[in-house]
Amino acid sequence: MKTFSKLNRPVMPFLLTSLGIGLAAAAPACHALPRDAASYVIEPAPGTPMPPFEFSDADEALLDEVQRGCFNYLWHHASPHTGMVYDRTSADLVSVAGVGFQLSAIPIGVERGWITRQQGRERAELILRSLLERETNRKFGLFFHFLDPHGDPHPEAYEHVVSTIDSALLFAGVITASAYFEGDIAALGDELIEGANWDAFLYRDAGHPAYRRYVSLGWRAADKADPTGPGQLLSATWADAGDEHRLVAFLGVCAPNEDHRLPPDAYYALRRTLGTHPASGEHVWLPYSGALFTAFFAHCWIDYHALGTDNPGAHGQPARARVNWWENSRRVAALHRGVCRANPMGFKTFGEHAWGLSACDGPTGYIVSQIKPDALPMPDARPDWDIPPADHIRTDPVWHGGVLAPYAAGSTVVFEPAPAIAALRHYRSLTNADGDPLLWEDPSTGGWGYFDSYTLDTETGEPWVAHDRVAIDQGPLCLLIENARTSFVWNTFAQHPAVRDGLGRLGLERDPPGR
Repeated sequence: MKTFSKLNRPVMPFLLTSLGIGLAAAAPACHALPRDAASYVIEPAPGTPMPPFEFSDADEALLDEVQRGCFNYLWHHASPHTGMVYDRTSADLVSVAGVGFQLSAIPIGVERGWITRQQGRERAELILRSLLERETNRKFGLFFHFLDPHGDPHPEAYEHVVSTIDSALLFAGVITASAYFEGDIAALGDELIEGANWDAFLYRDAGHPAYRRYVSLGWRAADKADPTGPGQLLSATWADAGDEHRLVAFLGVCAPNEDHRLPPDAYYALRRTLGTHPASGEHVWLPYSGALFTAFFAHCWIDYHALGTDNPGAHGQPARARVNWWENSRRVAALHRGVCRANPMGFKTFGEHAWGLSACDGPTGYIVSQIKPDALPMPDARPDWDIPPADHIRTDPVWHGGVLAPYAAGSTVVFEPAPAIAALRHYRSLTNADGDPLLWEDPSTGGWGYFDSYTLDTETGEPWVAHDRVAIDQGPLCLLIENARTSFVWNTFAQHPAVRDGLGRLGLERDPPGR
C-alpha cells in the first residue's frame, strides 16, 4: 500500500491568490459562513465535457504511444514462473496491486492489437492459476502485498502483511479479466473473488465504536515463517473517502458470498472532509494524504461520472456532502495544477505543464509528495465519526524537493484532457545534456515510455531521473488513458455480475447503463 510521509511547510492561500490562481471551471465560490456538510453538493456544472473524449489525431497518437510504453512494461517485465509483473524494474518482488493493473491492461493490449487474444488469455490464465495454486499467499482470501517470483509471500519484503488495498487493486483487475475473457478465465477469477472474505477485515474494536464499520488496512502474521498461521488485524483503518478507501469498501460490498460481504454502510460511512482552495473550489479531500494518486486509483475501474451524484444521507449518513466523485477528482487535479504553476517554493522542475505531486521514487527513496486545500468548517460533523479529530486535519504541503512523476498529471486525462496531454508532451520533450530524451524510451522499439520520476532541483544542477519504473504508476496511466479514449475498462468491469449486484446494494446506477 502507499505510505504517507510527515507533513511540513504550509502554502498560504493569500499567496496563491496574489499570484493570480483563479477558480477552476465549474467550481463554486467559497462560502464565508460555516455550513453543514450535508448542504454541500459536489457535481459538475451543466455542459462540463465528460469522457470518453474526442481527441485530435496528434493527441491520439501521443496517447497511444504512452499507453504502449506502459503496456510494454506490464507485459514484458514479469516473472517467467507466474506471468505476474514485477513491482519495479530493480527488484524480483511482485506487488499484487501491480498485478491488478496488469490484468486490466491485458485486455487493452488485445483490443489495441499489441498482443493476440490467445496470448492475453494464456497470460491471464497463468496469473490466476498461480495465485490460486499457492496456499500460503493469502489469508481470509485476501493476498499478501508482496509475493516472490513463484507466487509465495516474499521473505525479504519490507511490508509482510496481507493488504486490503493491494488485494482490492488485484481483485479489480481479476474482475476486469474475468468479464473480458469469460469461460475458463472467468471461472478462475470468480473462484478468487468468491474466496475473498472482506468481513474478516472489518475492524471491530469495542473501544472505538465509530470504527466498527471500517476495514482494517491489513493483517499481519505473528511469525513470518508461518504466514497463514496466527496473527492479527492492523489497528489502522480505511476511514476516509479517498480513492483507495472507496475501492476497498466498494469491492467488499460487491462480494458475491453473503457471509464475506460488507454492508453498504461500510461505503457511505467513509468520512468526507471538506476543503476549498482558489485553484479548485470546494471538494472532499483526504486529510492523511494530498498525493494526486489518491484522487484517481478507483477511477481506473469505477465509472463515477456515469454514476452521478451520490446521496449518503439516504443511507443513514446525514453529515456527508453529496458527491460526484469524477467531478471531485477533477477539482483535486485543478488544485495540483494551480499550486504547481504558482510555484511558491520556486522549484525549477515546476511550470505551466509540469505539475502534480504524488507517490513515486525520489533521490532518497520512495516518497509521497502532496498538496491539500484549506479545511472548511463542518458544524454538523462529529470528530471521529464524520471527520477525523481536529489535530489530524493538516493542510501542509509536502514538496520533497520538487520531484514530479509523469504518471500523476498524465492520469488526470480522464478528468480534463488538455492540461494532462500538455504535461505528457512537456515530459516527453525534456532532454539531457546530449540532447537525448530525459524521461522517455521509445515504445515502438520495446521501450517502456516514461521513467518513473525526475527533478531539476539538484545540488549539482544536473537533472535527477529515477532509474526504475513502478508497476502501480505505469498501470493507472495505461488504464485511465483508455477510459478517457473509450471507457473500455469501465464498461468491462461493470459487466461483471458481482459489480452489477454491488451497485444495486449501494443504490447506484450507471447513466446511461452501457456508457
